[in-house]
Amino acid sequence: MSGYAPAFVEKQGFRAALAAGELGLSAAGVFVATMSAYPLSVGRFELSERWCGWKDVDVIFIAARAAIEAGPFDPPICEVVFDEEFDPFTVDTLEEAREHLRRNRVLSTDIIISHIDEDEARLTLHYSGDRLQLNGYGSDWPRARAAYDAAQAELAGHFGITTFKLPKLPRDSVAETRKRLVIEELEVALENVDSSIENR
Repeated sequence: MSGYAPAFVEKQGFRAALAAGELGLSAAGVFVATMSAYPLSVGRFELSERWCGWKDVDVIFIAARAAIEAGPFDPPICEVVFDEEFDPFTVDTLEEAREHLRRNRVLSTDIIISHIDEDEARLTLHYSGDRLQLNGYGSDWPRARAAYDAAQAELAGHFGITTFKLPKLPRDSVAETRKRLVIEELEVALENVDSSIENR
């Protein structure tokens, strides 16, 4: 055992003692409770989604604006890069970017929007050919998630993907029949009570 690190030897000794019954259940419970009292912390928010066969550029800008409002990104930091891999051209607003697209043919578009501290919440929309990818991440989980969800809802709604809803349950005819029978029995019982009172 001389080749093993002290921590490993200690852990192996604990397991052996627990298996042999030499370690009381109370002590084992304390050990487990101590371990579970320190859950793994949730790190940064990070999520992405991709669509193929995308054609409508206007919806991409609608999704970007929805993300800015939902974050909210206040003030928003915006950068739009066209043809990054070939001859990059950059603008600082969504309005300028949309105008550039109307006047020029581009091969790719990258929209990067973020909160004033981009490490807290950032969202990117990469569009090339007919492929669109949405990425969201940040240390400020509520802000980053709100921005991502807003953009994703706009894109998914346009693409024909809606939030899953459970179908309505069918009418429970058995329960309704039982209820009707109980009511009828109660009505008959009340009539009998009224009759007995009148006959007195």
